[in-house]
Amino acid sequence: MKKSVVTVLTCIFLLSVGSATALAQASEPEKTQVDSKLGFIDSLQILNGTEDGKEQIAEVEKFIEDKQNEYDSRRLDLERQTEQFEAQQRTLNAQTRLEMQQKIEEDDRVLRRFQEDTQVEIDRMRNAILARLSEQIQVVIDEFAQDQQLGMIFMRDESQIYVDPALDFTQDIIRIYNQRYPVTEAESSSNTTSPAQP
Repeated sequence: MKKSVVTVLTCIFLLSVGSATALAQASEPEKTQVDSKLGFIDSLQILNGTEDGKEQIAEVEKFIEDKQNEYDSRRLDLERQTEQFEAQQRTLNAQTRLEMQQKIEEDDRVLRRFQEDTQVEIDRMRNAILARLSEQIQVVIDEFAQDQQLGMIFMRDESQIYVDPALDFTQDIIRIYNQRYPVTEAESSSNTTSPAQP
């Protein structure tokens, strides 16, 4: 049930922001693409580097941890019921045996529903986080590219064997994002509370 939050968020982030940010230089229409300055950013570093991203990821991870603990506890209880039933079923009368078997089957259905509902809630939280973060990060990237007169900014990935560190603007984006969207103490405290139960 528990997945790597950062990995999933990064995949969604790549889809949300796109593989590159292209900005036309309206003031210099004669300038060719070859002459344009290029830049690169690492989406995983941005998600882990921004204070906002850290807070949001921590919130999802805490939710997953709490739900996983609850699931484990309920699963253990179900296993105990099953073991007890298997050990006693030969000595039980028909009615008691049927009631215990039905109780186990019902608890199993409830547990599977709990797992499904929890996954839906996790996905909802991730989507909400990425919708907000990707929109704000995109604004920072666009404005930074214009300020630096960059023709295009690419996402770093494994296909790029080498990128000149001077062309990597990841830390600049993180710094600007943290300045523009600071995490207040009130927001930090609210993220420590448990979200609504699914």
